[in-house]
Amino acid sequence: MTRHLAETVDWRYAMCPLDTDADRFGPFRDLVALWQDRAGPDRLLPRRTDLDMEDFRGWLGRIFIARIERDPFNLRFTLWGTQLVEWWQLDYTNKTLGSLSRDPALWESSELQYFQRMDQAPFIGISSGKLSQHNRGHIKLMAIDLPLSDGTGMSHVLSAHMEIDLKDEIETLLPDCPVTILSG
Repeated sequence: MTRHLAETVDWRYAMCPLDTDADRFGPFRDLVALWQDRAGPDRLLPRRTDLDMEDFRGWLGRIFIARIERDPFNLRFTLWGTQLVEWWQLDYTNKTLGSLSRDPALWESSELQYFQRMDQAPFIGISSGKLSQHNRGHIKLMAIDLPLSDGTGMSHVLSAHMEIDLKDEIETLLPDCPVTILSG
């Protein structure tokens, strides 16, 4: 099942410790530095209210913010950037994870598990893959996934995306980042 899933979904997921130096995140360094700064020295995660859209001026259009839903666990996208709409050819605003894909159950077996793991023990996530489930396999993206809090645990995820070459992988684009590959 795992091999079939990886081939069908075409995405890889990785995690990095929350305290990893921002400079190790290559093109995402400024975003990670801002996220870490807003968490401050006394909190594990920044609150969603600690961030303002103006903070992401260079990433606008390539960001999603998803609210964590519980019972059952899922992500509901409260913001789906305009560039993401162009890449996916779909607008996931107010939709749940994978609900617009050809096979939503595949996403429950992969990406949803990745976010559940982030919820249980927060980490900075990195994902990369092709948009094959949306008939856009010629587009490959890499994203940084940053957990946000409501003060009692993970409440949201902020994710920023960039288009990458089809041959690129997480390890080649972030060679100094201490990633642990979770799947793919």
